[in-house]
Amino acid sequence: MKKKRDSGTEQTQYRIRYRIADDITPVEKHFMAISFEQALGIFSYSCRDFPIEPELVDFAKWNRWANEWDFDVPKEVAQKQIQSNLENLQKAQGKGVNGQGTSPDNSKRKLLQELEINETRYKDPYYFIRGKPNPKYKREIDRINKMIIK
Repeated sequence: MKKKRDSGTEQTQYRIRYRIADDITPVEKHFMAISFEQALGIFSYSCRDFPIEPELVDFAKWNRWANEWDFDVPKEVAQKQIQSNLENLQKAQGKGVNGQGTSPDNSKRKLLQELEINETRYKDPYYFIRGKPNPKYKREIDRINKMIIK
């Protein structure tokens, strides 16, 4: 016997058009979501690494019965929601120490961990090629050493 789906969880297509900085042509993205808050949250997450905040041109919901886009949510409300979502994402990522999300000590520690992994693989016979250490790991070791010195 078939199970009936709950009609309250039906997803709808949302269209978000936005610009970044002084772009002339707006970019258009489409999302499937249950509510407009969820669609804006997904959009905010996709914009989390943008250098500047996107400017919303319009936000619309697809009405499949009328075969047209509905503009139920005002652009200003959607823009405020996106701003608050982006601020929350930046707080969650810990951005603000040096703008990159990591402190200099943390990035150096990650480089040292990566260096240790590559040195281990360079010396490990399992990763050897034709009985010699893999030159790929040596190049990575040299690259990381240069980054640490800077």
